[in-house]
Amino acid sequence: MLQDIELLGVYQLCKGLYRRHLKTVLVSLVLATLLALLIYTAPSPTFILSTTHAVLSSSLAGEEPEQCAPHSHIMFVKTHKCASTTVQNIFLRYGYTHNLTFALPSQGNYLGNPGHFKASMIPERLMPNSGKVDIFAVHTRLNPPEHARVLHNDTLWITIVREPSALFESLFNFFRLDTGYGFDLSEFSTRPLSELASFPRYGDKFGRNQMLFDFGFPENLSVTELRRAIEDLDKLFDLVMIAEYLDESLVFLQHLMCWSPHDTVVFAKNARRQEVKPTLSPETQQVLRELNSADVLLYNHFLARHRQAVFEFGVQRMADEVAALRGLRNEYYEDCGAREVQGRDVALRYKEYSGLVSGYVIGNNSDQNCLLLSMPELPLVDTIKHHHRMLLIVDELS
Repeated sequence: MLQDIELLGVYQLCKGLYRRHLKTVLVSLVLATLLALLIYTAPSPTFILSTTHAVLSSSLAGEEPEQCAPHSHIMFVKTHKCASTTVQNIFLRYGYTHNLTFALPSQGNYLGNPGHFKASMIPERLMPNSGKVDIFAVHTRLNPPEHARVLHNDTLWITIVREPSALFESLFNFFRLDTGYGFDLSEFSTRPLSELASFPRYGDKFGRNQMLFDFGFPENLSVTELRRAIEDLDKLFDLVMIAEYLDESLVFLQHLMCWSPHDTVVFAKNARRQEVKPTLSPETQQVLRELNSADVLLYNHFLARHRQAVFEFGVQRMADEVAALRGLRNEYYEDCGAREVQGRDVALRYKEYSGLVSGYVIGNNSDQNCLLLSMPELPLVDTIKHHHRMLLIVDELS
């Protein structure tokens, strides 16, 4: 159904080219007719919100926002186990419904990792003629000069961080790191820190100080190097979201992007159900913070930034906007007929990676946005990839 929905996007785009390139457009229309019948593309809203970094600062300070246009050039660094799949869903949906282009791999959902990203990792057949993409939102290992080669100059850089002991627990259990360590998390408090720190990254990808690794830095930075790295990241990113304060971060995202609140509604993705999460002892939590001490410094820096931003934005104003966002999300649950089930439930159209996480069964399968809201990461990336290829076909014909 999504293929049918998206393919008429070719028709709509071709229609806009008609007056300029009649012959080419006729070819495109024939192609579109063979491929599709119908697409619904949501209109791009105009909101009285903040958009650039400077305007966002004014908004946070409580000043009257000025009129702005929705922003559509995005670099999202998808950090592992930081609620990043939930945030990714927002960017993928927005790009899909607004016919934007994406940075995509041939297969899977990675462009660089454990090696740093290089522009050449994007297949030429998936690259727009301009050499620039609108949205980069798949897993990558940050390499700003190389990422900048495929991004527009006005791209907004966004990421998300999470409390490091909780992140490491999730990483450890999600990727079964016990097979590499040879013991479970419950034993960490009985092991010397030097032993824990000596273990290599699992699959060369996953291990301690995971956020700094995803941001492109080596594990063993000196204190001076670490502080410089955090300063560089602070300058690079227009918004660093906090997983523990996701709804507040989504309010900031909405204002930064000058989007409608509807654009930042999202159903939680890849999140384990509460009843299957292990409870860590205080001793284990402390060991995990020591093991991930570099990530702790990074997280504390951006958590302080977030708290200051909330204060400048207005605590009551933030509470009101968070309440409105949650109310809107509840409306979407109701309108979509959504209900949470185990991720491998037989009723799911698209299965999650595990029954430990929640998936979404929806009653309104005819609504494009409901389908996109409910889809797991990999099926959604595949849908985006198919749509992206259709856009590139039209671009070539024009």
